[in-house]
Amino acid sequence: MAMLAHVLESATRESLPLPMTAAVLCGGKSSRMGRSKAFLPYEGKTLIEHRLASIKDLFAEVVLVANDPESYSQLSVDVVKDIIPNRGPLVAILSALLVSEHEHTFVIACDLPLIDNRLIREMCQRRSGTDVLVLSHEDGIEPLLGIYSKRCIEPLEQALFEEKLKTHDFLEGINAELFHIDPVRFGRSALPAHFNVDTPQDYSKLIIE
Repeated sequence: MAMLAHVLESATRESLPLPMTAAVLCGGKSSRMGRSKAFLPYEGKTLIEHRLASIKDLFAEVVLVANDPESYSQLSVDVVKDIIPNRGPLVAILSALLVSEHEHTFVIACDLPLIDNRLIREMCQRRSGTDVLVLSHEDGIEPLLGIYSKRCIEPLEQALFEEKLKTHDFLEGINAELFHIDPVRFGRSALPAHFNVDTPQDYSKLIIE
């Protein structure tokens, strides 16, 4: 039965690359980490190199979104500058949507290294019919791991105009759906798939996991 389910899943998958944009958010000041999280070493690469290597063949278009594009000039990928510097992730998402060549953009923060391509592809299969699809888990939701359509551009611009910069508040006002993660299927270690590297202590957990 498990083998049959795998065959059926493979048969219904879209061919690659997916007709979508992937936007990797490189973060802001990283004040809690004390240095740029994107360039922390991980599995022989940096976190940003690790993520780019994992998704480069998945999507028709891949971009980075950063406040300081010059810091990423050594990477073979287009870098989008935040349209308003240091204003948080909603600005980064809007910046990506404005330049995206596709209706849907897969958004992922660079500090979520344990998210694998199986999970990404399953999320992408659910992209139609909603403005936003974000990951949810037992501890809450991950607004910086989701799929945003171009229909979000106008409400994002309105939220920024009104100085409503919290991602959770933004999601409450639009047609957003949740993708509930199965920790058994997607967990690979003592750390959950949605583990976020936000502090030096988090980074230590990642390295020894």
